[in-house]
Amino acid sequence: MNPCVVCFSRTGNTKKFAQAIADIAKAPLYDLASAEASVVEKCDLLIFGTPVEGASPTKEAMAYIANMPPVSGKKAILFCTYRIFGNERAMKAIEKALSAKGYETILKVSKKGMKPEKEADFSRELAEIKKTLENIK
Repeated sequence: MNPCVVCFSRTGNTKKFAQAIADIAKAPLYDLASAEASVVEKCDLLIFGTPVEGASPTKEAMAYIANMPPVSGKKAILFCTYRIFGNERAMKAIEKALSAKGYETILKVSKKGMKPEKEADFSRELAEIKKTLENIK
């Protein structure tokens, strides 16, 4: 398995989550604001994250997916951070866009109520991701 983590972060919350995921997946972390969409061609498991804005994924995340090359037989894990609500709607939008590119979503996790100045506890979400990674190796 060759995973990669691609994320967008506005305040740093999603990037903290992404770094924790990249560490357990032993995967490179790419900031979609500066990474070419073709970087995902090198991986067979895309781990994709964004904050939720207005109950939707960020425009930047959706634009990145739109520019990604189509694939066949690749899997995706989705993650997001959100303040109050909207994570389910955002995840569905990302899943639909990635499905159109040829990805099968195998897990969706989200973290609510993070504050940039505080340490976040990702233990529950990371346990879910770790279990999923172990099952697809």
